[in-house]
Amino acid sequence: MKFEAIALSDQFNNGRKSGILEIINHNIVFIDDDNKVHGFPLAGCKITKGGAAGRYIYFNHDKFPGITIYTDDKDILNIEEIKLNPALNAQTKGMRHTNKVVWLVLITFFSLIATGIVALFVFRGAIVEHIAELVPPETEQEIAKEMKESAIAGKKIVKDSAIEAQLYALTNPLVQAVSNKSFKFNFTIIKDDAINAFALPGGTVIIHSGLIEKAKSPEEVAGVLAHEISHVTRRHHVRSIIGNLGIWLVIRGLIGDVSGISSDIINAGAALSTLKYSRDFEREADQSGFDLLNKAQINPQGMIDFFGTLKKENGDLGMADFLSTHPATEERIDNLKKMKIANKQFKSFDLNFKNFQEDINTYFKNK
Repeated sequence: MKFEAIALSDQFNNGRKSGILEIINHNIVFIDDDNKVHGFPLAGCKITKGGAAGRYIYFNHDKFPGITIYTDDKDILNIEEIKLNPALNAQTKGMRHTNKVVWLVLITFFSLIATGIVALFVFRGAIVEHIAELVPPETEQEIAKEMKESAIAGKKIVKDSAIEAQLYALTNPLVQAVSNKSFKFNFTIIKDDAINAFALPGGTVIIHSGLIEKAKSPEEVAGVLAHEISHVTRRHHVRSIIGNLGIWLVIRGLIGDVSGISSDIINAGAALSTLKYSRDFEREADQSGFDLLNKAQINPQGMIDFFGTLKKENGDLGMADFLSTHPATEERIDNLKKMKIANKQFKSFDLNFKNFQEDINTYFKNK
């Protein structure tokens, strides 16, 4: 029996392929649109539900981590090879029946239509956040490719293994503390005297040399980077794009058209040179960044101290480059001071910060 399906893999262009799924001789077999065959043994396979309201059935295998196959046809669960396999049957228990949540979502959706478009806007923020969580990080990484090229065009970039090792010592504790390992974080230092850093979709972070050179401690730099990492993990880029694309994309997300909205997000994101965040997103990134520092056992006081550094360097906080897209500065400082520092014992960075600053300064002087 054949089922229409989608396969996700880094080996595909755009990370996905459409095709036909079959179970043949106790193997999951996926034949893509180019008639190429992919798959893995049914034995040891993991079968899970996913997507909006559990619409899709996902197949993957620990020994074949490079590919995930999914279909929305639940009849595949009635195949004898699955039903008669105790391990697989246990995994799929309860999946064979129509998911009541789907009907609940549909009823809720049409109720919103009936009660007026105003009600939809009331809940729009939460809906957009939910839809953004369904979009694979790979979609954001696709957007970031062109955005990064534009961001670093004409800039001097650090390409030095010793400095990159020092940067790794600073960033790795933060990356390791991120719960969602789907994001592929990478950090690039560019020559720019502005005290700034910014994140691109999916995990790319651009750091201005001015931020590192003017910071008083590695904890100050870590505070800024924790904030930027949180823009990525809170899906602020995707949420912004979804909001900009309008209500119809939100509706498509509600009915589970994740592949369709992913395509729209890539097309829309590729045309963007920058994304400015709302005040709510900045507050979220502050809180999540502060929490990330606590989790990484990095003193969050560095995030607060960073604003003091800005004040000394710029006089007027409102003129600082880092804050030009980060409104309500005094409010944010007050909020940060109210946040709880969870640990009393913090880890030290395996880094001579003074040497790191001098190495970056020397590197760009010689370029």
